[in-house]
Amino acid sequence: MPKSVPPRFVLLLWPVVDRLLRVIHHIRPLKADGSGIINFNLRHYKGPTRVLNDSSEVKTGDTIIELHLNNAWFKKRRKLNIRASQSPREFLGCFAQDLHLLAQQIASGMFGDITALHGSTLQHVAATRLGFQVDELPDSLWKKGARFYMAGLMQIYHLRAGEAPKLREKPWELKEIWLSRAALLTRYGPKHP
Repeated sequence: MPKSVPPRFVLLLWPVVDRLLRVIHHIRPLKADGSGIINFNLRHYKGPTRVLNDSSEVKTGDTIIELHLNNAWFKKRRKLNIRASQSPREFLGCFAQDLHLLAQQIASGMFGDITALHGSTLQHVAATRLGFQVDELPDSLWKKGARFYMAGLMQIYHLRAGEAPKLREKPWELKEIWLSRAALLTRYGPKHP
């Protein structure tokens, strides 16, 4: 078994850790009722200037939206035994709906001057389909820890019981995703006549 996947008995702590991290980082649901698939937090970018695929720049100090999956969305669907919540098509559709809502909120000025959306994910193939730029993360202790943590979340919330062994067999790569404000509004924003 790869060391980057938590043993099952340790996973009992994951929901507690998940809630704690959400409080510490002020992560909140995109939809007020918590029914959406996206959670987020606002933060200031601290790295060197990044030039995204559409030539947009993210500079030190710029405000970005950090995206997170709403694990309660998956948990609720599992309790209701809605198997479709595990299908890529439904996942992509729900995520795209939330991106439309987020684009409307950003266009209305709800979050101020947002430069880009950012996240780290094991599901970078899905992110590419949604229009995100996917970048490699440098090997670091943070990357290993984040991958370990996210692999645990995948086992608890996202995978059907029969798929959990696949996560243990094949190493899922943690990657960074970006979507500029301009790209978000072009693809998901309100359409003008």
